Amino acid sequence: MTTPVGFVGLGHMGLPMAQNVLKAGYALHVFNRTAAKAEGLLAQGASWAPSPQVLAARTGLVLSIVADDDALHAVTLGEHGILAGLPPDGVHVDMSTVFPDTSKHLAQRYRERGAHFLAAPVSGRPEHAAAAQLLIYLAGPVAVRERCRPLLAALGQGVIVVGEEPHLAHVLKLVTNFMVFAVNETLSEAFTLADKAGLKSAPVLEMLQVLFPSLVFQVYAQRIAASDFYAPGFTVRLGLKDVGHMRQLADQVAAPLPLADLAYRHLLAALARGRGDLDATALVTVVREMAGLAPGTR
Repeated sequence: MTTPVGFVGLGHMGLPMAQNVLKAGYALHVFNRTAAKAEGLLAQGASWAPSPQVLAARTGLVLSIVADDDALHAVTLGEHGILAGLPPDGVHVDMSTVFPDTSKHLAQRYRERGAHFLAAPVSGRPEHAAAAQLLIYLAGPVAVRERCRPLLAALGQGVIVVGEEPHLAHVLKLVTNFMVFAVNETLSEAFTLADKAGLKSAPVLEMLQVLFPSLVFQVYAQRIAASDFYAPGFTVRLGLKDVGHMRQLADQVAAPLPLADLAYRHLLAALARGRGDLDATALVTVVREMAGLAPGTR
């Protein structure tokens, strides 16, 4: 397979995803703000592009995953952005987590230029990205979605088709992340209660394995029990961005979201204590301190 594919964003998630695109046999072209992060991919046969515009012009099909809305605007719009380089009928599939209005605006801009913007945010952490076990939420015109399915199959264990309007994929991703942070908050309080009452974490973990065997419960419980915050797959800082988005969406549609408000306050307190670059499970450190316990950090 020699189909050219562009990839923008080689962070904790993007790098293993790009590696899977390369492994699947696509002719991979990459761009990243920090060029050094591409060195391993280049050694494996990928090609470097000096800008998102050049990358899009070479390939006509671009994947991206970046940190936030500002970063997505930076790589899509402007003289050297993806949109400026895409040929007519070209496709940009963005896999970032951004506010729904951002993808709604970008989809309109792309339509005006005769190109296509698809939203395909993902659920999973870097280890799931490396194993091609991401869950992908896909939205955009049906014919364009079908063109991208073989490529997306190289990245995830499944695709949930959300509809034809790209912004709805980001609504689903925020709903998903609301559930994730509700679990994070619940586990943080549960482990803190157990510790304060003299119960060690091992039987709590055993109980969770029997009664709550879901992936989210297990991944977060293991990290919280081990105070494993120092190899972050998803940081406190990014968690604040996502919870901020879900609170903004809740305000926009008048849907009270008290659990998100609570998680936001605890994440913000973790950031204020200098823990913004720790894993988002470091939310528990604030809950522990509120209970008069040591935070569990180094």
